Amino acid sequence: MSPRAGLLVRRAGELAFLSASVAQKLVPLPRLTKIPWDTAQMALVGGEVLAVLELGEPSGVLVVCEVDGQALALSGLAAERAGFWPEHESGVNVDGVHVPALDLSAALRHFQLTAQKGPGHE
Repeated sequence: MSPRAGLLVRRAGELAFLSASVAQKLVPLPRLTKIPWDTAQMALVGGEVLAVLELGEPSGVLVVCEVDGQALALSGLAAERAGFWPEHESGVNVDGVHVPALDLSAALRHFQLTAQKGPGHE
């Protein structure tokens, strides 16, 4: 098993893994702005306006990621630690425990479906 670099995060109490190829940086939670005609939020991070995908209650940081060539920010994740761990199935093995990779595709699909329905139709 080869080691995978990445970030361990907590979402709703569950530990998950974000690959270093996806997770780019952690930034203090900036002011979030709701888009009036949508359910989406955005934030100004490093001079760039990013869509913010809410995955849970705010934790005080945003995880800036690159997904399919697009930068976006994830809210609701508590960063535990960064490092290298042995690859295991779809995630990593941390101290003998399988930690699954965070399924960003499912989160993005949910976000897109919610956005299509519009505000108040979740």
